[in-house]
Amino acid sequence: MMKQIGMKALCFILIIYSLLATPLTAFAVESGVENVLSSGEESVGVLADGVQIGSRLWELFFGEDEDRSEVSLLPGGSVFGVKIKQKYVTVTDARGIPALKNGDIILSVDGESVKNASDVKRMVQKSRGNSLTIRALHQGSEIAVEIRPSFENGEYRLGIALRDGAAGLGTVTFVDPKTGVFGGLGHGICDADSGEVIAMDSGEVCGVILGGIHKGESGKPGELCGVLTERDLGDITVNSECGVFGIITDIPSGLGQPISIARRDEVCEGEATIISTLKNGMTAEYSIEIYDIDMSSEGSKSFRVRVTDETLKALTGGIVRGMSGSPIIQNGKLVGAITHVLVAEPTEGYGIFIENMLNASQMPIQKAA
Repeated sequence: MMKQIGMKALCFILIIYSLLATPLTAFAVESGVENVLSSGEESVGVLADGVQIGSRLWELFFGEDEDRSEVSLLPGGSVFGVKIKQKYVTVTDARGIPALKNGDIILSVDGESVKNASDVKRMVQKSRGNSLTIRALHQGSEIAVEIRPSFENGEYRLGIALRDGAAGLGTVTFVDPKTGVFGGLGHGICDADSGEVIAMDSGEVCGVILGGIHKGESGKPGELCGVLTERDLGDITVNSECGVFGIITDIPSGLGQPISIARRDEVCEGEATIISTLKNGMTAEYSIEIYDIDMSSEGSKSFRVRVTDETLKALTGGIVRGMSGSPIIQNGKLVGAITHVLVAEPTEGYGIFIENMLNASQMPIQKAA
């Protein structure tokens, strides 16, 4: 009886705290880097009856074991397509305008804000060759550049290349069977030039038809080859250093049964397996070895992995692009995901703690019944 009264009192205190403190994101987030919680900041836990509290607060009152040890997730391994729309229009080739550099953000053209590359193109054609004023964010400072478009091949051009989105494929790490929340890649979708995580406006998950494998070799990373389909499988709401996260509305079949997740202090050096889709669109399990664990890791390189499975070596040469996000299983628990390959040695790479992915997800993960 006293225990129940104490729990009710604690819930009341937490409710009052949530009303007084800065609001926390509960079920969804607005896209964009400024809204992505980096590892070490507060993610969200579910207490009871819809009361939301930060995971750091949860640990303060209940201890870390209560927060994570009962969570069970479907291990992934399926390949999925990613299409994201950037929050900003960025420059990828600025040879036509020396004042701009790769990675600069186009803010407006002749005073009109732009949301995509098509907006810029429309304004350039509208100029009919007259000078335009382009405002851009250049190395952290806003600048204005005046330029006169040139007429080439029947249209006006600025002489720069722009990007307003990205597309590719990766591997699903986990799916929460109760909510449809999923995580994948284990690392962010980054700008090819700056290496920074792309500020995302919106994103979607789509189907993939695998077409083959380019095997990796020393100095030349391999990759999974495929074609993205128009099949809509869900939405991406978070693009962070530790992966992409969102809601899958069409959960892939063949994921097996939910399994418990492991805390970082449960991960040990030695044998483990990964789940990937490489042949005939079917998932399969392959043996690896975990070593060189960094218990303080908050990012996407928490430990090193070495491929020991001869079948996997024969298929891919080791770890290839597109395998990022492949779940890592050790002692019957989901411990993390594959994130990177070593260019000089394709049979070796890095993995991320599942803890780091969940902390970055900003999504409500349900406890097992």
